[in-house]
Amino acid sequence: MQKLKAQNFNNLSESIIRTLAQNRIVTILDFLQEDVAKLTSLTKLSLHDVLTIRNEIFTTYSAPLINGTALLTKVYKSRSRISSGIDSLDSITNGGFPVRHITEICGLADSGKSQLCFQLAINVAKDDDSTVLYVDTKGDFSAVRVQKILDAQGYSHKDMASIMYRIRVVHIWTMADLVDLFKGIKNKALEIENLALVIVDSLPCLMFQHLGDDNKMDDGESTSAYKEAAYIEKKNRCLGKYWESVPVLVLQLEKLDLCSKENETCTELKASIITSNVTKSNNNQCVLNLSTMGIT
Repeated sequence: MQKLKAQNFNNLSESIIRTLAQNRIVTILDFLQEDVAKLTSLTKLSLHDVLTIRNEIFTTYSAPLINGTALLTKVYKSRSRISSGIDSLDSITNGGFPVRHITEICGLADSGKSQLCFQLAINVAKDDDSTVLYVDTKGDFSAVRVQKILDAQGYSHKDMASIMYRIRVVHIWTMADLVDLFKGIKNKALEIENLALVIVDSLPCLMFQHLGDDNKMDDGESTSAYKEAAYIEKKNRCLGKYWESVPVLVLQLEKLDLCSKENETCTELKASIITSNVTKSNNNQCVLNLSTMGIT
């Protein structure tokens, strides 16, 4: 508990602090737990002055009071999920991705993971009151691709610039730098106004670099074996068993066939919820369309 300091309270002098310390009243908690009459006798302060000091302590260090009705209203108004901006994806996630939790997007190479990350960043940044932090660990974030998606959707150059400004891109090359970044956000050493979403694209490359060659995990997203002319395939998320329990929602992407929609060629992606602690839905799959307009 914090120690009593004369500069924090108007009626406490250094001599009074020394007198209290001699009587084992050193911290703020000691002061609050001591009998008021004894404090008055030791400090030679009036009862009013002692009570004023106690009230100052309560005002400064106590949690703010809130009644049940106000708390319930605050809970209802607070956002528990953030919409992906893609109707079919929101339908299988019960309205979007859970706020203040980790969602993992996994899949084989070229399954559309980065494209989905681009689209999520765009859709969230369309809100004037939302900023997206895009952590690029591979050096392949494409501002040109983001601009082309917005252009295909009919946005003006002014609106495109505004949306892209709200997507803050930071390049991270080591796990230590990533940890420092998150510490800075948590401790508010790094101020990002209206931060609504943090995207890390991607985590495995940092993990494999951090662990080194002597500590390799199963770095394949798909393993196979032959036995008596039978092909057996087992798909594993590549960050190991420890990571399995970290995300509250795991979304797997799988590339399907090419399709034609309104005279435009697009690629179908199957999105499947394979793990969820927060979503309860009978439907855990949907098909997304990847085209020049992004993912819809």
